[in-house]
Amino acid sequence: MAERVLGGDTLRSLIVELLEPPPFFAKPKRLLDVSDVAEWLGVSKGWIRDHASGRRQPRLFAIKLGPAKGKGLWKFREEDVHQFIQDQRRR
Repeated sequence: MAERVLGGDTLRSLIVELLEPPPFFAKPKRLLDVSDVAEWLGVSKGWIRDHASGRRQPRLFAIKLGPAKGKGLWKFREEDVHQFIQDQRRR
């Protein structure tokens, strides 16, 4: 029935268009490292690691590359650090 309304070629091209992922035009932003965030917030790198790991509150959202426990590489999205700053503002 759909082919009668749209025509065979139109329906096929619509299905192909819907199944293809959208093109990725924007280059992803660089992830920040512990030093970048520590400098931005004016705190030590240890403070950043403690709050990223959850050992200290408030929690700073981060991406840990490497083993779940022990040494690993912490990375941060700029948006998450900005949100952390906004969440800590006192009203």
